[in-house]
This record gives sequence, C-alpha cells and structure tokens, in this order.
Amino acid sequence: MTDRILSLRRQLQEWSARPANKKMLAQDQEAQLRESLGDPKRRPQVYLAAWMLGTWKLGVGLGRVLEGDGDGFDEARVGQALRRCSLLLRERHQGPGQRRAGATKLPFSRLHGAWTALLGLALHDPGADPLYGLLRDEPESTFAEGEHMPLFVRELLALHAGQRPTLTPRLGPYHEALMHWHGDGRVFAQRLADLLDLHLEGTQGAGAPFDDIPCKLYPVEALAVRAVRDWLELPTPKIDHPLMHTNLGQMQPTRPWPQDELVRRLEQELQRR
Repeated sequence: MTDRILSLRRQLQEWSARPANKKMLAQDQEAQLRESLGDPKRRPQVYLAAWMLGTWKLGVGLGRVLEGDGDGFDEARVGQALRRCSLLLRERHQGPGQRRAGATKLPFSRLHGAWTALLGLALHDPGADPLYGLLRDEPESTFAEGEHMPLFVRELLALHAGQRPTLTPRLGPYHEALMHWHGDGRVFAQRLADLLDLHLEGTQGAGAPFDDIPCKLYPVEALAVRAVRDWLELPTPKIDHPLMHTNLGQMQPTRPWPQDELVRRLEQELQRR
C-alpha cells in the first residue's frame, strides 16, 4: 500500500510539473473562460473551462499541501469553487424538456457530482449547499448497480441535512460504514479504513470511483465523514490508514474561504438565471 501511495505521489508531482498541462488546463482554460463568460452561445465552453481550470487548481493546490505547504488549500478551494460552479451552471441551464421520466435529471456525471460534494464537505465549501440538495434529491431507483460511492455520498448528504439515511444493500461496501455510524467507535474507524483501501484500489481506469487527480491521494471520504459528524456534533474516531498519515490527512485549512475574480463572475452568472 505504501508503494501505491508513493507511485500516486510521483504521478501528481509529474502532472503538476508538466508545462503542457499548465498550458492546457490553466492558461488556455482561463483564457477560454474569460472570453466565454456572459455569452449564452458559449455556455458549453464555460462549463468545460471552469471544470478543467478547477481540476488544475485543486490538483496543484492539494499537491502543495501534500508537500507541507498549507497555503495550497487556498488554491485548492478556488479550484473546488470553479468545479462546483461548472456543475451548478449545467443544471441551471438544463431545460425541463431534457429531464426525462425514469432517467437521471443530472446533466453531469454522478462521479463528478460525488467528487465535488465530498471535496465540498472536506474543504468546507460555503457555496456547495445547492449542489448538495441536487444530489440528495436523486431517487435511489436512478442509481445503476455498482454506483456505490455516489449513493454513499447521497446518504452522507442526507445525514448532513439532519435526515435519516437509507441503508440499502445497493451501497455495497459503503453499507457497513453507515451501519456503524452510531455504533462502536473502533468498529466505525475500521470500516472507514476499509473504505480508504477501496479508495486506493479505485484510482485507476476510466470510470473508477477515484480516478480524479485531486482525489487520488486525498482521503476525501474520511474527511467528509468527519466534517458531517462535526456538523452534527458527533465525535469521529481516529482512522488508522496510510492515506490519513500524509499531510493531506493531517493538515486542514485554517484561513477563511478565498476570494477569486472568476469564481465571483461564475456565481453572478448563477444568480442571474
């Protein structure tokens, strides 16, 4: 497991240091976003540019935290806000005619929604409540077999809202963690550590639950659980897992949520529609 973490760490370092990635994901997407914002005909470009630029900032920012630079949380939080705005704008611009009975109403992938919700909880995103509501309201029947992690996120968001979660076998390996939410702390901690084992197994391959550069080494589900339990004034037991022993598991943001011009403009776009 330690070898896997070291390998993922090298991948993140190489990804962040590659000039072509910086040009394509940061410089080009920022230019695209500035050119496209406010033009209804270029909405798809806004969605994509905000998501890609957000991915860059999240990955680079969390990479800085991994190396011990706590200021990287500011960059990561801006990236989180960009990706959150990308998803919310997609949903806002979706017409009622595109919402078919019996099909998911979300105009973005469930994995994208789940990653953004987990990161929002872990990073204490003050603007994520509308996204949480969208994901929380998705009917269980619309989840495909094998969508264990997004369904877990739905139930975690239900707990965050003070609701009772639905403990269904469709949660797969996540069922046990929720079953022990109010149980023995040592058992609950072990179930969360088991989920982090699954996290590491799910970092490769298209459609893998954690095949997202910012999430690969960030124990985001454990930190999201802790954030929800803090919100509910419940203690969270110590989780003994290698992902929790890195700076990403040990360090937390200490400053207020950062301000960013592009995020402000995207949020204004959301308010206008």
